Amino acid sequence: MATDAFRWEVDPKAIEASLGKLRERIRAAVEQGRYTKVRFSYKGRQFGPDVPLAGVLAAEGLSFALLGPLQVLLVNLGVKAFVEVEFVHEASERVREGEDLFAAGEVDEAEQKYREALTMKPDDGGALYRLGVLLRVTGRRDEAIACFEKVAAMADHADQARAAEALDRMSRGGRNL
Repeated sequence: MATDAFRWEVDPKAIEASLGKLRERIRAAVEQGRYTKVRFSYKGRQFGPDVPLAGVLAAEGLSFALLGPLQVLLVNLGVKAFVEVEFVHEASERVREGEDLFAAGEVDEAEQKYREALTMKPDDGGALYRLGVLLRVTGRRDEAIACFEKVAAMADHADQARAAEALDRMSRGGRNL
């Protein structure tokens, strides 16, 4: 499970400024925090459909009320030893929809989905890479290069190497991605 964390330091002499920075960080997290589904997998393979986040939270609350905190904690620790829990961001859904549209030849609609994903999550490397491919295929070379450069600069991203390779081919005048 990947989580986004941030560090917050409080300067005792500037409490108001520190609180203002915290408010801004929370506001940005809320704006980008469109996690709407939960995906469960075992040994890297998903089992069952994605479950709405509200349903998982309701089940957690109900189990807490019925079983008590200690039993819920033990069950959660036991289940998490075998089952991987991943929060699915709404932007990921838009990227998947864009991939399906691009594969079906609906280029304009696919671009719209990728851009929606980037509006929700501006640092989404998957959306940036796929948008770069789409832009390159449609002849918008400079925009494609900008997308690939952003992805190539992302440390430990799955599409980082492919973006760097695409940039290399484009700099040599290659047409194929």
